[in-house]
Amino acid sequence: MRPSKYLKKLRHKTGRRLYKLSLLADHASRLPLPKCDQIISYITIESLNIWANFARAYFLSCSLTPWRESGSRITLTNSTIHTFDDAIDAAMRRCKYNIWKKGVWSRRDEPPWHKPKTLIDSCDEIGCSNHADILRAFTFATKVFEHLPKFRNFYAHRNDHTVSLAKNVAHQYSIPIHNHPSEILCVSAYGRPQILLLDWIDDINLTVEMLCI
Repeated sequence: MRPSKYLKKLRHKTGRRLYKLSLLADHASRLPLPKCDQIISYITIESLNIWANFARAYFLSCSLTPWRESGSRITLTNSTIHTFDDAIDAAMRRCKYNIWKKGVWSRRDEPPWHKPKTLIDSCDEIGCSNHADILRAFTFATKVFEHLPKFRNFYAHRNDHTVSLAKNVAHQYSIPIHNHPSEILCVSAYGRPQILLLDWIDDINLTVEMLCI
């Protein structure tokens, strides 16, 4: 996902991708487990990738002093930020100092963009004028950024440890923990009208909207 001077473009691109995943998730939830598991694993991994790519693109967009959808413009108090490389350097200095001080790194060494703290701290480091709004975007009641990575790790590794971590999430939503992780994502949390995975996709979408508006 490419940075943009207009955050509306970032939101629309992210929203389109998440919408396609939500349609696929709704369909997969009605399939038998073997096929459901295959599709849900793809959706889970891709949802986290989309969020991480958005967060990185959003951060880099801030170095362009972009326009928000509200019509205001993001400015920076850190006058040393002129390029994307400057911004990444600042993020590395703030979030991965021990690697940054070595002076050589690759994109694989960058901080974990799927974690809200990475975006919050990186934007603070470059002095984003909307930093208070960024903090506010992560204050509403959702656990998606904590829980989705646990399911992503299950699908990536599928071992006893990752199964246990995924299943431990279920009780927080009043979902039986004896279910397969894919079944957990394909049932509704207590009091919710749609499956858990759709709730999480909606929460990502809402966060993206709050960051861009």
